[in-house]
Amino acid sequence: MEDPNEELADLLTELDPPYETKNELRIGRVLDRYGIPFFYRQSTIISTEGRNELWKPSFTLYSYGGAVIDYVAGSDEGKQAERLSKDRIYSYNQIPATVLGPPDLGKPNWDKDLYARLEQLYRRAFDPMRYTLADIEGAELPITAAR
Repeated sequence: MEDPNEELADLLTELDPPYETKNELRIGRVLDRYGIPFFYRQSTIISTEGRNELWKPSFTLYSYGGAVIDYVAGSDEGKQAERLSKDRIYSYNQIPATVLGPPDLGKPNWDKDLYARLEQLYRRAFDPMRYTLADIEGAELPITAAR
């Protein structure tokens, strides 16, 4: 008789996207566990250095304001610089992003840290103070917070 846990793992593996790395699989499973829907390697247009490029971040979370989680494999200095560069470029393009690498996934409770980051991105993406009257009523004046 087959172990029910093995049977469940087999079913999950069949449903998984074709992840490029084991760590992306780990991230995908965490998102599944928390019930966060995502698209794997969804194309996104990024403006960088005066031109548009097509990027495919590891995970796109449309229900989190279009936030992305991008995984960069490797932990040498070049990969660390790539993670910082991607983080800055996503910020420049006003895309809420979390850029991860092996050092991040090696920390204890990395999954809870990721969830906390996503919670912050979600709150920031849907902050009512970010919207203008034009977004709400067709007017052109920005909404200002009462102080």
